[in-house]
Amino acid sequence: PTAYIGMHDKETKIASLWKEVWEEGGSAISSVDGRDNVFGVLLQEKLLPSITRAIAKSLQSTSWDNRRKGCDVLLELCKDNVLAPTARSSDGTFCDKDKDRLKQRAEASASLLSECVAVVSKRRIWDGKGDVAKAGTTIAGKWASIAPIDGETAFILDITWPVVLCTDRADDLFEGDNWFQTADAIIEEEEVDVSSSMMASTRDETKDLGEIDNDLDEEVQESGVSNESVLNERASHKPVVFGGLCRTLLNQSINSGGSSTEGVIPYKAACLSGLSMLMNSVAPSQDSRTCGSAVAHERHIYNAMAPSLYAFASSSQSSGKSTPPLLVARAIECLGSAMYEGLGSDPKPDQVWSDAVLLLKFLADIGGAKQAAWTVRQMATDASSSLVSKMPPVILKRNAVITTCLSISSQGLRDKKFWKVRLSSLNLVLSLLDRVGNQKMSTVDPDRQLIMESILPYKENIMDLARRSLADNESQVTATASK
Repeated sequence: PTAYIGMHDKETKIASLWKEVWEEGGSAISSVDGRDNVFGVLLQEKLLPSITRAIAKSLQSTSWDNRRKGCDVLLELCKDNVLAPTARSSDGTFCDKDKDRLKQRAEASASLLSECVAVVSKRRIWDGKGDVAKAGTTIAGKWASIAPIDGETAFILDITWPVVLCTDRADDLFEGDNWFQTADAIIEEEEVDVSSSMMASTRDETKDLGEIDNDLDEEVQESGVSNESVLNERASHKPVVFGGLCRTLLNQSINSGGSSTEGVIPYKAACLSGLSMLMNSVAPSQDSRTCGSAVAHERHIYNAMAPSLYAFASSSQSSGKSTPPLLVARAIECLGSAMYEGLGSDPKPDQVWSDAVLLLKFLADIGGAKQAAWTVRQMATDASSSLVSKMPPVILKRNAVITTCLSISSQGLRDKKFWKVRLSSLNLVLSLLDRVGNQKMSTVDPDRQLIMESILPYKENIMDLARRSLADNESQVTATASK
């Protein structure tokens, strides 16, 4: 494990020496290892329990170099799917021979996810913390797709899941800890300690952001005033609550301090990207017996995330308000990822995010011709596609909705500079047409029939958009137009 982490040293010469140790030692272990609990063909998985402990120690280290190496190792394990569930059979269950392997992976994933959550939950930002957020959300996303929802599960296994999906634990970060009820008190205590540490650090104003944060962290750890120990205690043998992790990422990205300090914007963007990926990982299957529970959980997450995401994105349109376009784009991306089946069926007064028609108009406005940032235009169009695919048929068939969708697409296709904006515009049209389906589906389903009848008057407009895109210089745009 030490050699495996050393392979990721920033010094090339040192990393190559550790790589030789890893390869030579791995060959010896593979040839003589006779343990019964060794799984897989990758050496990383064979030594997973030991590597897990080494990574946890690196993430807890006061050395930023050790933390960065631990992050790199963690991302590599995620990429190799060592920290992911084993393959399931066609009926959604796990083979008996893979249950011990699944248990080992779950325990390692739970331990490392807890460490990532403990690091991300701290208020200080340092170079490389965004990688911790990325690694944590990657682990959680891989397990969330099969995680039990409100205690339900299609298979009964004697393991602790790294993450669970709950609709009745809005204040939990780890299951049963009521973390968000006590978080304000812990933050106040941490801020007092930070203030005293900052006064001591004014002696040396030439240090960079990472060095200052490092000194603060060491002083906090020596004094014992930190919420990390509280998190570690609560994380012991308890899974992370999906909604609590989403809420933590949201707080870190848009509800925390300003974005004027170097390194803060990339970290906040990483948190928002992780939040979007995490919410996309839980996709209800119409054929699953837990489809109803999954949609209810999606609705629960959307209602918790949407107000803050909408407020953050809409505030960027205020005069005199300087919000980084990258963060606005990521917030809109998260809003689109959080949308659930049937969004807009029960709109609330003064809640734009709950009204599908008003939300679509908002997305058309924020991504319109006056928007200078192409990333915002792209994400607004992508979010519109998600909304079109999720809103009820009774709303989608309205002329105002269809004309707004075609207006967004037409506006985006006039962007000759950024092909991703044009591609998103065509995908919006495809999302609209996908609600109709083929001729057979439209005949059987009355809702699809009504949508088709509402779209037919705009057939020529749609065909014109597609024909103009066939001559585009970007192959992905022409391929989508041909559909």
